[in-house]
Amino acid sequence: MNVQRFTGKNAREAIAKVRATLGEHAVVLSNRPISSGVEILAIPGTDVPDASAAPTTPSVARAVVTRSKVEPMSTVSFETFVRERQKQQVAAPESEVPVSPQRAAMANAPRAPQQPGRFAAETLAATAAVTTSTVAPSQPEKAPASVASPTAFDANQVLMEELKSMRSMIASQLSSLSWFDTVRRSPVQTQLLRLMLSNGFSPALARHMVNRLPADRSDAEADASQWLKDVISHNLHCIPEQESILNAGGVFALVGPTGVGKTTTTAKIAAGFALKHGAGSVGLITMDTYRMAASDQLRAFGRLLNIPVHTARDAASLADLLELFDKKQLVLIDTVGASQRDQRLAELFAALPAKVTRLMVLNAAAQAETLDEVVQTYGQGPGTRCVITKLDEAVKTGGAVDVVVRRHLRVEGIANGQRVPEDWHSARPQLLAQKALQTRPSSVFTTDDSELGLVMTAPEIAWMNASMTESRHA
Repeated sequence: MNVQRFTGKNAREAIAKVRATLGEHAVVLSNRPISSGVEILAIPGTDVPDASAAPTTPSVARAVVTRSKVEPMSTVSFETFVRERQKQQVAAPESEVPVSPQRAAMANAPRAPQQPGRFAAETLAATAAVTTSTVAPSQPEKAPASVASPTAFDANQVLMEELKSMRSMIASQLSSLSWFDTVRRSPVQTQLLRLMLSNGFSPALARHMVNRLPADRSDAEADASQWLKDVISHNLHCIPEQESILNAGGVFALVGPTGVGKTTTTAKIAAGFALKHGAGSVGLITMDTYRMAASDQLRAFGRLLNIPVHTARDAASLADLLELFDKKQLVLIDTVGASQRDQRLAELFAALPAKVTRLMVLNAAAQAETLDEVVQTYGQGPGTRCVITKLDEAVKTGGAVDVVVRRHLRVEGIANGQRVPEDWHSARPQLLAQKALQTRPSSVFTTDDSELGLVMTAPEIAWMNASMTESRHA
């Protein structure tokens, strides 16, 4: 028996060398991996002992191919399997297509001596590759074994997702442990955090402020609370009295969502200015033509104040009215109320000339998230003037103060009722800070220590690093 050795970088290359040297009817005896690739031992098909005495059927040839899908077996057990299959197929129908002697010889070819079961699986796979190419050479070859299957790729993806989830869980647990360790070391900081969160402040701003509590204030809760009020009031930017609307005047458009109190605030500011400078120094314009009888409320206030109210239906009419009121000390424009997600906002902003200053109206009773979204939509960046309304309706005012501090807004004034103009007040930082840090009784919305720990272990906000300053007199 002339056994020849073939090597290649992979099984495909080695099989190609076998076919080129020994022909398509070569019999592969064994294959094994080596340092340079794959080694195959094969013999020519003419060296195979005569197998004509043994009945050959298509089932025998098919057994060579299909056995590569089952568990590996040794050479002796494979030959035993072939003999058993031959006995079972003796009575096969004569109508079946006979198998060529070469294919039958491949099934009964003797194997080179080797350890049982060592490379049986590789031998069966290589033999099946030669046999299959003989039967159907037109079929495309399989992809290289080095290409990962979709199943393996999906498994890797699942593994990566599990690792990420585990990492997130461990980080959360470590953050919680760090939080509770801080609670044990500084209970005063915990009380300040609880006070700010119960009043509607965001966890990011609360954490940013409380972490800067001086060491000499961390023992007495009263001193720490006073320090916190001073820091908040110091970071609240309010319009000075001499620059306020009631003294300096100007051209302002009150903007904000529906129901925040734009019309009532317009009447309050107009009434306060008229008391100081006279009704003839004030001009009132309404742009709210979307709602039925929307301008009637402002017209009623105008009749009480002896100030006529004009309606601007488009950008051109607004420009004409502004030119008509060019000599007025104060011109107030009551705009249409629209949600911060309304597509009509683009039309509203486009209709306001550049010389018109936006005065944003914030409802203190609204959610802090809603206020933050309103500021992003209606605001023009840091320094935008705003008015805080409905302080009498708000249970918590910390959310409004939080947005004003984080967004660097300038507070023009506050409103705490419907009376005109009695319920309009100049903005005072100390008053807003005190109202935003009121001690509240426990309720269903109060968090315990474990829930507070989950809230406070959220990631830090990068913008906080340079946006806050400590109180000069803290």
